[in-house]
Amino acid sequence: MVEFAILGPLEARQDEKPVQLGGPKQRALLAMLLLEAGRVVSSDRLLEALWEDNPPATATASLQNFVAQLRKALGPDVIETRPPGYLVRLEP
Repeated sequence: MVEFAILGPLEARQDEKPVQLGGPKQRALLAMLLLEAGRVVSSDRLLEALWEDNPPATATASLQNFVAQLRKALGPDVIETRPPGYLVRLEP
């Protein structure tokens, strides 16, 4: 089971061990998904937030890469792809 802390520094722990969450944009993506846990956050909204309304041509591919890296770190069932974006699934 993965546990998250979002007050203060963003942290994730699995079996009481810290999980490496990647760089600033990847961490910001996870924070945005955690704030909307259980609800789909659209890819457009994530792109706008991560690149402040000025995404590069590679932004969609980068977003998909960030999600893939987070899935690798947190487990494949934590972040789901659901049109039109992504959601994070939390244990009660």
